[in-house]
Amino acid sequence: MIRVVTLDESLYDRYASYVDGRLDSRFGHDLAWARTLRDAYGVESRHLVALEGERVVGICPFFLCKPLFGGAHYVTNPFPTYCGPLYDSDAALTALLEAIRSQTAEVHHAEVLTPVPLPAEGGELLPFVDKLDFTYVVDLTQGVEAVFNSLSRDYKRILRKTDVLTDMELLVDMDGSHLDAFHKLYVGIYAGKHGFIPHGKRLFRAIFKHFPRGAARIYLAKVKGQFVGAMFTFWAHHEVYYGWSAVLPDSLHHPTHFLIWKIIQDAAAEGYRQFNMGEAAREHHGLNHFKRGWGTEVLEPRRYFIPGRLTEPAPRLFDRVGWTRKIIAKLPAPLITTFLSPIIRFFL
Repeated sequence: MIRVVTLDESLYDRYASYVDGRLDSRFGHDLAWARTLRDAYGVESRHLVALEGERVVGICPFFLCKPLFGGAHYVTNPFPTYCGPLYDSDAALTALLEAIRSQTAEVHHAEVLTPVPLPAEGGELLPFVDKLDFTYVVDLTQGVEAVFNSLSRDYKRILRKTDVLTDMELLVDMDGSHLDAFHKLYVGIYAGKHGFIPHGKRLFRAIFKHFPRGAARIYLAKVKGQFVGAMFTFWAHHEVYYGWSAVLPDSLHHPTHFLIWKIIQDAAAEGYRQFNMGEAAREHHGLNHFKRGWGTEVLEPRRYFIPGRLTEPAPRLFDRVGWTRKIIAKLPAPLITTFLSPIIRFFL
């Protein structure tokens, strides 16, 4: 018989061993990520563990978020990617989903975010589903040469222009020593170009604090002494995940392409199975076209809505206030960093 319990210290080692032993685990399943969200935004973890006897047969990251508006709710990962349940059997998944439904009765709702569809989709336990983004994954097990051959013709042409590297330096930061340079670019681009509220440095400092060395890396490009691009990546289990990026337009040096290619080369050399290029909204044709050019496999993640006090899905708070993006895009970066970034915790 399978029973589901809330993770506590007595299960930490078994939980970690289970996550480490699976090919589909991601950084968001790690306890280090739970500690990061706790320190950065005060998010409470209520991770679930499915046990058959004393053996772990499934887990589900589960975070309790308490936004200023919209009601308390659970989510398997607030951002930046999909980290849903891991399970050994349909019975283990069913037990986890029943526990999620039971716990959700006391709050507004729950969201189960998964990189691939779950078997129970459309049934009683998963009555509501959204298909939001596409996820793009590069298969590294085929080898770097095969990856290069799968790239679009334009990308191959760009990467063959190795002479640009005489002007551009690529750096890899494994301890956060270049966090200030990354964050300066990140704030300017996310706020000024996209109109999104960027995360504060507290989040990134917490990542470097809680994850082991090398599990978080910033890849940076520098031209003539100036940083022109940076990408924040997670290196966990069998996957490298492209979390956040900030690259200035540069049609001469193409820092985006050379940074991504450097990540792919390093990941393959270190034995990682895949490079996850992250999500792209279905309607964002330019971004989808860019990511397809890397010879990627396309996944269709799911967001499953579990009713609680709210019986049917409603737009998320940030989705309801898209007009604010125009205002954010016009604000000075220091103002955003000082006053707006800290309030993200009230909108999760």
